Amino acid sequence: IGLVGCIDNEKVDLPTFEGVEDIEIALGAIFNPLFDVKAFDSEGVEITDLIVVSGLEHMNLFQGRTTNTGVFELTYTVTDLENRTKEVIRIVTVIFIEEEDPNLSGCPQIQLEGYRLTWCDEFTGVGPNINTQGVDLDKWAFQTGTGSQYGLTGWGNNEQQFYLQNNARVENGRLIIEAKKESIGGMPYTSARLWTQPTFSQRYGRFEASIKLPIGDGLWPAFWMLPVNSPYGTWARSGEIDIMEARGSVPNVATGALHYGGTWPDNTYRSATYIFPAGMDINQFHEYAIEWEENEIRWYVNGNLYFRMTDWFATGFDFPAPFDVEFYLILNLAVGGTFDGNRLPPDALFDEPVLMEIEYVRVYERIES
Repeated sequence: IGLVGCIDNEKVDLPTFEGVEDIEIALGAIFNPLFDVKAFDSEGVEITDLIVVSGLEHMNLFQGRTTNTGVFELTYTVTDLENRTKEVIRIVTVIFIEEEDPNLSGCPQIQLEGYRLTWCDEFTGVGPNINTQGVDLDKWAFQTGTGSQYGLTGWGNNEQQFYLQNNARVENGRLIIEAKKESIGGMPYTSARLWTQPTFSQRYGRFEASIKLPIGDGLWPAFWMLPVNSPYGTWARSGEIDIMEARGSVPNVATGALHYGGTWPDNTYRSATYIFPAGMDINQFHEYAIEWEENEIRWYVNGNLYFRMTDWFATGFDFPAPFDVEFYLILNLAVGGTFDGNRLPPDALFDEPVLMEIEYVRVYERIES
């Protein structure tokens, strides 16, 4: 009896595990139950290849990826060459993680009464698809050249710039569009034009940007919108929304406009101007915005309503055409052109950088009550 008691009380060294900790993983993630898991016998010899894992059938892995959410209990068992067995339990929790909307990547948590943020660029220069100038190519693309590729040399307005990607950069949390006095492609100036036609469009909502504009003859900066695929026909029967245009020669005024009607030259437009209070001009940051609803479009500067449109038309189509389809955004700094009477900047203007600076662009949709 004493001998049996000694055997029962003798300590038996069992195998040991490393790396078998409870974990939480996302639905759809790859799960290898033996990743970073090891087993050793009592002498410290690795016996990882002897591990058996049970309970995996409940996880319903497909090609190594999790397909079920829930809490799963896995049993890890290893038996060494001395027939000594060790078991441990591992809890694996699989959860659903809602993927971040790429349109909201880098966006602040903004609360705007009656609206939900759907797209933004805060110009952080951070992201998976940033070009060498810091521009987020998941949000913007470039239109380059003179417009001749669209049959619109001078972009249809006798503009005198050649658009280049390198004239746009992100710097200190701002998108910088720089106009330069340099001859390329038969044009005496260069600048940049960015659009969201390949990346983002939306019908209705609030569209806003905080922008600082350059002053000087012949400068024509704009923040505006065009329709995806022009479903009602070529310009301007499918519409154009000018959230903001300005003339560098008139620094105390910003303009909003709506273009519609028939195909050029049978088109028409309406516009209005916002006159800045004394001591303010376009060479300061201001928020330019529209609120676009099915039967009305409103224009704002710094929250001040200055223009409202409730009637427009597209020849041959019923109201509210053409402003009942998705539009995309455009930011550009033109030089010369008809909007400012075909003025050109004096060469001395370029002794200092000529910059259009954008702090943010944000788009919202109306929350239905």
